[in-house]
Amino acid sequence: MKSIDKKELREIIQSGHLNLLIGSACSLNYLSTLQDIEKRMNEEGTREAAQKDYYKLIKKSKAIINIDFETEPSEKDKLKATKNIYDSFLGLWVEIISNRSLHIVNKQVNIVTTNFDMFIEDSCERLNIPYNDGFAGQINPIFNAANFNKIQKYKSLQFDNTSDIPLFNIIKLHGSVSWFIKKGKISYSDCSHIPDDLDGKNGEDFNKGYGKIAVINPNAEKHFETVLDTNYAAMLRKFTLELEKENGVLIIVGFSLADKHIKDLLYGVMKSNPTLVVIYFAHSNYNSTTDSLKEKENKNLYILSPLDEAKQTFEISTKYLQSIFTNQNTEMHEGNK
Repeated sequence: MKSIDKKELREIIQSGHLNLLIGSACSLNYLSTLQDIEKRMNEEGTREAAQKDYYKLIKKSKAIINIDFETEPSEKDKLKATKNIYDSFLGLWVEIISNRSLHIVNKQVNIVTTNFDMFIEDSCERLNIPYNDGFAGQINPIFNAANFNKIQKYKSLQFDNTSDIPLFNIIKLHGSVSWFIKKGKISYSDCSHIPDDLDGKNGEDFNKGYGKIAVINPNAEKHFETVLDTNYAAMLRKFTLELEKENGVLIIVGFSLADKHIKDLLYGVMKSNPTLVVIYFAHSNYNSTTDSLKEKENKNLYILSPLDEAKQTFEISTKYLQSIFTNQNTEMHEGNK
């Protein structure tokens, strides 16, 4: 069975086109995961109840950009702790790409996520990290997936020399709590468009308020008819094109690959692009994960699992990644040697 050590992983990361796939487990300390949500939303009898559970998480996530929305002291502590982990994780990638001296790879990181929360943007704002969330404009920002193709550069005053600005492309496949639909376009919001009173509503009253939230439901079937779904398709294409680049690297953290659309996309590219390296941080037993993800059949997929699976968290994954570039001693199961 394949194995990969820290030295190999460091070289791969330093020389590859970087992509991160971030899942809901990264926000788990504050926002719980709904493991059966897709099944319940696909069944008519449980759909509205599932949407209400989803809505509760969406409403709770408003506190990420305004902590006053969170009234429980213990939950505020969890919120702050989760923000700190995101800070450490994103700060690491800024340091990595800032120190790149190679001209064959740029200083961009594509952060692809199905999370609707604002933890990533919040950390970027507080850490002064340049990022591109797909919006353009200052007074009335409008989203367009084509904006992810833009790059930013520094220009020296004296000699007109230019250099890439380290930049995160934040590609939110399922939408965001900061999105709302206005005149057929996705506009930016401070989350004020999200109603606070849907918990006690049912039927059309609930659907009317829920429809204002520009987040794609985690259904098995996704139709590409609305402006939200059209942009979902465009962002999936962007993700695919990035993975198809030579010497691409994909780091998967907190993501179970239960989303069939994304899993099929990923496995298709792994077969068509032998230079792509996929590093999957597992949250369960190493052997069971390798079996379920068919590691043996995909030579460019490497699975890292915790030595003590009960302790696997976003924080542990972050510390392991940090240890690759420092002298910290954080170990994981790196495959059979």
